[in-house]
Amino acid sequence: MTAKGEPTASSLHGRIHDELVDSFDEELEMEIDDDRLAKLLADIADHPDQKTIDRCFYFQELLRLQCELVKLQDWVVHQKLKVVVIFEGRDAAGKGGVIERITQRTNPRVCRVAALPAPNDRERTQLYFQRYVSHLPAGGEPVDP
Repeated sequence: MTAKGEPTASSLHGRIHDELVDSFDEELEMEIDDDRLAKLLADIADHPDQKTIDRCFYFQELLRLQCELVKLQDWVVHQKLKVVVIFEGRDAAGKGGVIERITQRTNPRVCRVAALPAPNDRERTQLYFQRYVSHLPAGGEPVDP
């Protein structure tokens, strides 16, 4: 950094280099994940009596995916972006449990969960996402629970 707090050419070059390396790492991780998923599905298909995956494997994957979600959350905050994820499904389909599991390591000041009640007569005639509009933050509004 210079005396005025501006980045130097070498620090900027280093940051760009780090970003490129990180991008290549992500591409490699995605390819590996594709291979892992294909192998997992093939293993289950090869054993018709096996209806679930190993508990240890499940928790390893859950932790890995939670870490990826935290990285996404940090990136979204850093880039000043917004992300909305909507889970839709029948009652007792497991939406609440899934949401709780995947968000348990996220920052609650950034990640907010809005559980909506059953739709009223007017809401039944609207598009599904319209029910969530009132829960979305305005521009520059902090997302505090």
